[in-house]
Amino acid sequence: MYEKYNQGHCQAFLLDSVLGILYNHSGDNMSADNDFEQRINFGRLYDFYGGLLTERQKKVMEQYFYNDLSLGEIAEENGVTRQAIHDLLKRVEQILERYEARLGLLARNDKDKEALGRAQELLTLYIAEGNTDRRLVKAPQIIIDLSTEGR
Repeated sequence: MYEKYNQGHCQAFLLDSVLGILYNHSGDNMSADNDFEQRINFGRLYDFYGGLLTERQKKVMEQYFYNDLSLGEIAEENGVTRQAIHDLLKRVEQILERYEARLGLLARNDKDKEALGRAQELLTLYIAEGNTDRRLVKAPQIIIDLSTEGR
């Protein structure tokens, strides 16, 4: 089920965040922009590292984010308390942040995308200046494909 939803996860996560129906994992009165950024980051971390979570953690994440179930509904389905689900989601967030701190895959991906964007801009300018080598004309599209493929 995780693989089925993984590719469009960030878009669904973003929509849910805009609607304000996601888990407020901060617990304090943060600005809306900061809360929104944290939610987006949480979704991106889950996209990268979700496969490393236990089956139970993934199941609860999917119930909460993909199926839009409340903490109470998830608790009832799993035979635990609402507080247990809340705690599990907090723990998952911490786990995902630790993975990123140690492995840095998300930061590396962002850096790679930025570099690909700069390369694409340079190639586009080079071609616009009249350099029409057929091999180079295709390069900007290859870069675009690389920067958007499954990322």
